[in-house]
Amino acid sequence: MTFDELFDQIKAGKLDRQNARRHFSLDWLETASSYIADVNRGARINIPEIIYGEYKTRQQTIEVADALLQRHPRVIVSRSPFNNELEAHYRDRYPVINADLVLVVGDLPEPKGSVLVISAGAADHPVVDECAITLRSIGVQPLVFEDRGIAHPTRVLDAVREGISKDASAVVVVAGMEGALAPFVASLVPLPVIGVPTSVGYGFRAKEAALTSMLASCAPNLTVVNIDGGIRGAVVSGLIARNREK
Repeated sequence: MTFDELFDQIKAGKLDRQNARRHFSLDWLETASSYIADVNRGARINIPEIIYGEYKTRQQTIEVADALLQRHPRVIVSRSPFNNELEAHYRDRYPVINADLVLVVGDLPEPKGSVLVISAGAADHPVVDECAITLRSIGVQPLVFEDRGIAHPTRVLDAVREGISKDASAVVVVAGMEGALAPFVASLVPLPVIGVPTSVGYGFRAKEAALTSMLASCAPNLTVVNIDGGIRGAVVSGLIARNREK
């Protein structure tokens, strides 16, 4: 349970003093044979621990997820090769969202605030999906516009106009190739822009080109996360949006 959700439960009378005290205690870790789960991270930083599943076995992932689900209404699993098996394991007990790079088990919170998410091309979709689903899972509404590369600038302008009209608090730009979309969008909006370079591209230093370009940009409101870092882009922009809504 995140800090905001904890207070909402207390305010609504759904959490008594004893259980609230337990959540606020320093009982941070849940341990077992193959993991240490940071079950109270959500109470500290308002973002629950996200399970990185790429190098975990199916059973290890389930053990960590079960520990987190004892304390949280949902769990996020990143880049597990066992998404379909995990969905089958949980779907009779919890709602499940299964995407290419992320799996969410549990009920989604009511959204507070919004973030504009723009991608350059269809090949960026898995990272866009990871970002958008993570945003929704941490209680922020993603406003998603895909395939808006600068080869046709008017389609970028339409997305930016829609995001501003819906009072987005931040922008995430997901782009591969030369990554030019991120500084272009940053030049159009009075908002923090988080660039997420993707590994889409070919030729000389292809998978690094978008990262290098975004880092070298002179747009002062653009910051950059690592290659294919959809979750990092979601968490940073989501915290901006949620703090603005307080």
